[in-house]
This record gives sequence, C-alpha cells and structure tokens, in this order.
Amino acid sequence: MRRVFLIFVFLIQSLNQSESFTSEFELRREKILKFYVDSVQLGKDKVDFFILTAKIKFSKEVKILLPYLDSLIQNPGIGDMFFAYQLIGLYLHCKENLPFEYRDKIKNVFKTRTIYRGDTENHWLMYYVAWYLISQEWENEIWSNLKTSSENFREASEYINYWVDGTTSFGQMEFDSPTYIITFVPPLCLLYDFAQDTLMKKMAQMMLEYILFDYAVEYLKGCYCGAHSRDYPELAVNPIQAQSQAIGYLYFGETEFDPRSMRKNAVIFCALSKFKLPDVIRYIATDRQFPYEHKERKRVRNVIRYGRERNPAVYKYTYMTRNYCVGSLQGGILQPIQQHSWDITFSNGLTIFSVHPYFSEIELGMFFPEEVKILPELVDRAHKVYRSPDKWTSSSPYERIFQYRGSLIVLYGLFEMVEGEKYRHVNIFIPRGVDRFEIDTVGWVIGKVENGYFGIRVLGGVYELKLEETCYRFRVYGDKICLIIEVGDSDEFGDFDRFREGLKSSEVDFDFDIFEVRYKGIRGFEMRFGYFGSRYVDGVEYKLNWGLFDGRFARSDLKSKVIEINYKGKKRVLNFNKLTIEETQAIQ
Repeated sequence: MRRVFLIFVFLIQSLNQSESFTSEFELRREKILKFYVDSVQLGKDKVDFFILTAKIKFSKEVKILLPYLDSLIQNPGIGDMFFAYQLIGLYLHCKENLPFEYRDKIKNVFKTRTIYRGDTENHWLMYYVAWYLISQEWENEIWSNLKTSSENFREASEYINYWVDGTTSFGQMEFDSPTYIITFVPPLCLLYDFAQDTLMKKMAQMMLEYILFDYAVEYLKGCYCGAHSRDYPELAVNPIQAQSQAIGYLYFGETEFDPRSMRKNAVIFCALSKFKLPDVIRYIATDRQFPYEHKERKRVRNVIRYGRERNPAVYKYTYMTRNYCVGSLQGGILQPIQQHSWDITFSNGLTIFSVHPYFSEIELGMFFPEEVKILPELVDRAHKVYRSPDKWTSSSPYERIFQYRGSLIVLYGLFEMVEGEKYRHVNIFIPRGVDRFEIDTVGWVIGKVENGYFGIRVLGGVYELKLEETCYRFRVYGDKICLIIEVGDSDEFGDFDRFREGLKSSEVDFDFDIFEVRYKGIRGFEMRFGYFGSRYVDGVEYKLNWGLFDGRFARSDLKSKVIEINYKGKKRVLNFNKLTIEETQAIQ
C-alpha cells in the first residue's frame, strides 16, 4: 500500500513540474511572437519572411502588409533554399489570411523562379523540405525545375530519409553550430507542422528531439558551449549573441530574449510550431547541479579532394559544470573556414579559446569543387577575414587537442608548414570582461570569471600581449607551441587563491625535440600527449573510439540509429529504425 502511495505522490509531483515547464514555455513563446508582431515597425525596421509570417498570421489588417510581401517575392535575384523554405513556411502558416490572388502569386513564384539548392548539409535540408511541402500543397503541377509535383515530392522524401539515416548512423556534418542550428530546427518544425504523411511527421518530431538534445547537453544559460563545426568570428568571441541563443531561450529558458540579431528571426517558425519539447530534454538542458563529461562522434562534411575518407570521424569531448563548460574536438581540418576547435564558456557568456589562423588552397579544395587556385580569394570576398592573421575561427592541419575533464592540452606543429603557407603564430582570446587577470612568475596566465577560474600555460613559443577593444589578444610565435589549459570553479577548489596555488605546484615536462608533453595537474591525474603520438591518462592510452553519444544523459552507438536519452532514471528512446519513441519512468 505504501509503495502505491509513493508512486502516486511521485506521479503528481512529476505532473506538476511538467505543467510548470509547459506554462513557462508558453510564456516565452508568446513573448517572442508579441515582439515581432508589435515591436517591429513597418517602414522603419527591416522586415523578412519570418517577421511577415508572424504579422500576417495575427494581423487584422493584412492589406497593409501585402506590399512588403510583394517586395520580397518580386526580386528575381533572390531564389535560393533560404528563400524557398521561408516563403512556403509563410504561405502554410498564413494561408487562411492571404487573399486568393496572393496564394496564386506565391505558387507562381515556385513555378517560375529557379531555386538554388546550395552545397551544404543545411542548404539541402532547407531545399528539400521546401520542395516536399510545395509539392504536397499543389499536386499535379510542373515546377521551375521542370519536374512534376510527384517527382519533386519523391526526390525530397528520399533525401530527407537519407539525411536522417546518415545523421543517426554516423553523426551530423554541420554539427553543434551556434549559427546554423537555425537552418535545421525551423525547417524541421515546418515539416512537423505540415507534413501530411504520418511517418514523415514522426520523423520530423524525432529529429527535432535529436538535434535539441544535442544542444541541451552543451547548453549553459543561453550559450552553445564547447567546440563547433561552424561559427562566425563575431559570435565565437560573444557566444550569447549567437542565433542558438533564441532557440535556447524558447525551448530551455535560463536566458533573456534578445532579438538584436536579424537571423534570430527564424525562431518565429519554432514559436508558431505545435512541436513541444519533451520534459526530459528540458531537464538535461537546465540541470547543472553536478559536473559531467559528455562525448560525441560526428563526421567531417564530404571530402572531395586531398583525402582518403569521404567523411572522417570527429570526436568531441565536453566537461560541463554550473559555472563553466570546456569542450573540444581532436584537432585538424574537420570543417573549412569556420571551425571552432575548443573553448571555455563561463555561465555569464564570456569565452576563452585559441586558434591558428590557417588558410590554404588545400583546405578549401578538400570541400569545394571550384578551381583551387582561386578559392582563397573567393572565400575571402564572402567571409572578409579568411586570409587575416587576426581571425578568430579556423581549422588547422597542424593542431592536435587532448582533453580530460577540465584539463586541456593543445599542440600546434607549425614546423610542418610548407612553403607559401603563412602565419606561424597562434591567437589566444581572453575577454576584457574577466574579473581578475594576471601572469605569474611560473608562466601561467591566470584569471577569474565570477565563480569560474582558468589558467593557461604557454610552452615552446614566445608571446606578445595586445590590448584590444574586446579582449586581451595573446599572439604566440613558434614552431612547436604547446598550450596547457586548466579550468575550475569555487565548487571544486574553493577560493581563487587555492586554484592559483594549485597551478603553480602542477608538474610539467615538455620535450621540445620529440614534441611531447607530460602534465600532472591540479586534479592529480597525469596526461601525456605527443604531436605524433597517442593520448594517455595515468599511463593508460585514451582512445578516441566512442559512439555518437556517450555520457550521463545519453548513449547512441555508431550505426545503431537509436539514441537512449536518460535523466534520473527516466528514459526516452528514439528508434529511427522503427520510427518509434519509447519512454519509461523510473520510480525514485
């Protein structure tokens, strides 16, 4: 009888907590929509398809909005996958409010405007979600690509299934991006809301849960923490301003709504969606009571030249606490142009990281089909800073990284650089907003950010310190550069002085000739890492061989297409082989 009573009490408590989460989600949802409907002023603020969707859907005077819609759809120079998915999203959300002539006008755009498919994972998803919904809406038509509705529908269905299969088997290619998450979640919301096929709708729901879990486990008060496949330089140094912040605000909370970036407008499709995030994922995003390590496996985007594998494995490691998160990749060229290999992100949004500002024809030629000789100039035109010695995002073939818990070793073998390659230096970003910052006599760069602490030891190189508007820029010169990074907080070490003294007493043995370092740090374990060698913790080889997810909150084996999400005994299993969701509730 007592067990039955305890079960009843637990279920009531869970129900109350679930209702609280739902209520908070609805308030955040309403705040987003209200801002874009009421606060964005026509004729003064920039208006796009997302904003028009919100305004048309809730406006009583649609007529005054139609000229703005005309201005967006009449420009013949616009016709890519962003345009297509946003326009069909507006149409489907607002169809009942649109005059019949505008429904026909939008349909005619898809019949006459060539839609550019693009060349990346996010491009193709948006492109095929658009054609799926267009072809579903208007049957028995011939479209601008000279294919029938049934042909476009079949091709789009096949690609979406192919993408889901690859992602859940081998990992995402444009993974964990604070910028590009808004090109995955909003299109999937559209697919979930408007796909008439029940299996496609279920698949969209499961992929939304999959991607949002992937974000949740590396979420800290509005920031997407750790390493990323693609990050813009201005957001790498200020992660709280990334587009992912709007997604995090809506689904997880613990941050303030900040619409300053226009590209955050994509969250409107999410706020309008009927998709509801399961409580178990929301708990994972916000529970930072105990530190945890989390490992993931992703894959490199399609390599078309200068490589032996089409999609080499990417291994991610993240260590999360309530005051900071530190995360990393294994190093090397894993994504062109915008790779963010490691960082510390503190709970107030400040971040620390390093980058070798590498650029080359080889890096770009691996992934882009154009003539390699002209690629650096073409990319520099688009991204402005690609060939800059000061840039804050970049891959490098001369970078190697080893992380274990809050300790990190980064090796830069710039002695391997070949003739014609520039910039034998590494840039370290330390924000001006740190509470304390000093360079001690042993060689540690030490600082404090609220309750989080950090230390950076530079070996094998010489550095200069430049004070910039937003940061302390350390520029380290050398052929064999080693960075040792330690991160801690008041929960683990007490006051800052104890952390600082622990750094001074750590043991460092750096062999410059063979380019190997042995480090016994403040937590007592010993790390050994060589540029040409393996990784070791306390003498045991640390192998990079885990599955897609491996940690306290989830497990997913390579090629399994099954992810088991777990929070305090409550399990939610996404089985993409069967397109099923199973949830079990443990009694505690």
